[in-house]
Amino acid sequence: MKIAFNSDGMHSHARITGLVLILLITSMMSVSATETKDDGIPLIHVTGSGTIKATPDRVQIELTVVTKNPDVKAAQKENARKMETVMSALRDPSKGNLTGREIGTTSYYISEVYYPDDTLKAKYGDNITIYQVSNTISIETEKIDRVGDLIDLAVAAGANSVSSLQFTLSQQKTAELRKEALAIAVKKAQADAETVMAAMGKSLGDVHEVTVDESYQPPVYYNQDSRSVQMAAGAPSTPIEPGSVEVTARVTTGYRIL
Repeated sequence: MKIAFNSDGMHSHARITGLVLILLITSMMSVSATETKDDGIPLIHVTGSGTIKATPDRVQIELTVVTKNPDVKAAQKENARKMETVMSALRDPSKGNLTGREIGTTSYYISEVYYPDDTLKAKYGDNITIYQVSNTISIETEKIDRVGDLIDLAVAAGANSVSSLQFTLSQQKTAELRKEALAIAVKKAQADAETVMAAMGKSLGDVHEVTVDESYQPPVYYNQDSRSVQMAAGAPSTPIEPGSVEVTARVTTGYRIL
């Protein structure tokens, strides 16, 4: 009787265990179906872009003092004297009126002149090694209306190259304009989706997903190349017009098709 009781108990236990497993499997299948039921919803994906044009409120100018001499120390000494004159003029409240935060050194190079021009050959000879010292400073300022004056001032003080001139927007203004560009992009995406659905005889449902293009770069406007700027800098007054820059935003939206 004891053995029979255990046997029946084992059979009962097996039946209960099997029932529990069936219920567990059924429960798992129900949960899985609930989690994946949205996968079959038809969607339409559209991309919209918005662009805002604006006047730049910042400028970056790179000015270089270049000196050449067979004596590298002499070239360095002359370069330091000229650059000090340039920096003093740009910082002078009665001239450039730039603060320490608006101007600073970006690069300093010493190199050999491998192909001296006729002027250097006439001055130092054909078979003499000549060294070149280049000292570059960068001006970053909101004084957009004084770009030409700053270039003329630096050239008059001893700068002999304008290696870069670019106009851009401050971070605050860029953020404000990008919000406007994003709003335009969203409206364009929705308008395109509605047009397509109407042509297909369908209705546009709610937004299912939205992706904002994060590959964003602050707008930069290059006024002209360094060679033309350098030539213009020798004129009595260098005319510089900043033009305009563009802030662009792009979004991709997925709508349900009804």
